[in-house]
Amino acid sequence: MDEYMLEINDLRRRIAKLKFERASVTIIEELEAQLRILKAIYDSAQALYADGEKDRRLQTSFGERELGSWTFDNVYFYVYEQAVAIEPDGHDLATLIWRHDYTAPLVGHLATK
Repeated sequence: MDEYMLEINDLRRRIAKLKFERASVTIIEELEAQLRILKAIYDSAQALYADGEKDRRLQTSFGERELGSWTFDNVYFYVYEQAVAIEPDGHDLATLIWRHDYTAPLVGHLATK
């Protein structure tokens, strides 16, 4: 289990504890929103990493964009940076993160060469 899943699981346990203790609904809802966002980033990073393992073009573009070597940590950081730039405009941020196309900027970089 990597550090990202540890953080996600710690947050899950914290939420469960707060629910058991009947803590403020507002606090629980905020933490649940944070959990959904972290999970969306993690899931998106996993999906992009798996795609890159099958498609060397993604790895090549990643390196050419000076994002580092093709490691899960670097891919996670890339997805995280993309995700924090998303403007929710009243929509659920976690859903927008899951739906965001993280591949297009990498493949688009190759198309302009």
